[in-house]
Amino acid sequence: MSYTANMAESQKRYRATEKGGQKYRDRMREYMAVYRERRKQSSDYDLDEERRKWRKQHQRLREKAIDRLGGRQCANCGCNEFSLLEINHINGGGQAAAKIKSHRQLCRDIINGKVELRDYNVLCRICNALHYVQDILKVKGHSVMWRAKQILKQ
Repeated sequence: MSYTANMAESQKRYRATEKGGQKYRDRMREYMAVYRERRKQSSDYDLDEERRKWRKQHQRLREKAIDRLGGRQCANCGCNEFSLLEINHINGGGQAAAKIKSHRQLCRDIINGKVELRDYNVLCRICNALHYVQDILKVKGHSVMWRAKQILKQ
């Protein structure tokens, strides 16, 4: 093996350790902050285009995570309107988890198998709220039924 190949392998092993991984993440955070600032100063920078790319990327990530959790329909009522679907923490704690990691990171963790999939499911916004009311707050008497796709797009 050449010197550069040995060095690359050594760096890869170091980054795999906890200390090396943390140093690498810190260095990359600093680098990306500087890169983003330089990018904003560039003459070809378009904020609306950057936002559009970010939204599209986030949408694809969300689709993959929801597909991994069982598909693009509510586990409770069968709603299949993708814009209404959410990732639900079955045992509660979604708000607390959001303070620790972003929704984007949760989607990545689901896709990469870094979390227990049985702790999450896909619910529509209404059923997710109903889950909170019934299972977390222990208030009974509500129900939800999805009849058909009747959402009018303007």
